[in-house]
Amino acid sequence: MDKQKVLVTGSHGLVGRAVVQEMLANGYQVVAVDKNGRIGGSIIVDCEDPGQVVSVMHGCNAVIHLAAYPAPGIVPDAVTFRTNVISTFNILEAANILGIKKVVNASSISALGLAFRFRDFNPEKIPIDESHPLLAQDAYGLSKIVGEELAAGFCRRIPDLSVSSLRFAMVIGDAMRQQLVAGPHGFAESFAVILWSYIDVRDTATACRLAIENHLPGHEAFYIAAPRMIADQPVEELLAKYFPGDYPVAAQVRGDVSPFDCDKARRLLGWQAVYDWAGNLI
Repeated sequence: MDKQKVLVTGSHGLVGRAVVQEMLANGYQVVAVDKNGRIGGSIIVDCEDPGQVVSVMHGCNAVIHLAAYPAPGIVPDAVTFRTNVISTFNILEAANILGIKKVVNASSISALGLAFRFRDFNPEKIPIDESHPLLAQDAYGLSKIVGEELAAGFCRRIPDLSVSSLRFAMVIGDAMRQQLVAGPHGFAESFAVILWSYIDVRDTATACRLAIENHLPGHEAFYIAAPRMIADQPVEELLAKYFPGDYPVAAQVRGDVSPFDCDKARRLLGWQAVYDWAGNLI
């Protein structure tokens, strides 16, 4: 499609900064907005205010919606849930009002429910793909599930609306990479809750751009994760230790192969991860 004007919410965040750079580098006009201050020409916008959202989206052709509290515990749970859900609703409602047909919605593997669970449970199968049920128990994960449901609902309402919900794994930028490079071993337990998955921030930006460039009418969700794990033990041993139980594990999930299957993003968006956790080309 022709290069267009794209709104990027949450432009000051780790992913937001990378997305703005990616879009500009590929010839897009970018309207960068964030509620936490003005940097580099960005606009201060509170996405919980529908009037502000409609105003700033006017004249845009597409939206990459990243603004959110990125985890539970930053603010009270009710605030996390309300902010994330209302912001997503306002973006979709503004797109409806203004006739914008392309939205990228930042979701999370936390919607799966393992990351911030209160009660333990096992995955129903490995690898996990988009057919696996979303089983979140916490305010953040639930807010991402509701955000995806909102996207699906607006697409039922507007048949030619296209919304891609990108379920990002743990995003690695320079600061975290330095920590990992300094001590990459021994993370099996701490990263078990995310099934040892990750994604380089540059790969998240590419996923957002490709989702904008592939107009798929309706709502589609995509897992966005690197094909290899961030652990120093074989995945079959890690699953047996941290998620013991009787569930199917595909034969190809061995060694350092990620328990997440991102083939849908490859097929429909033309996306695949390029960087490993250390920042090297895969």
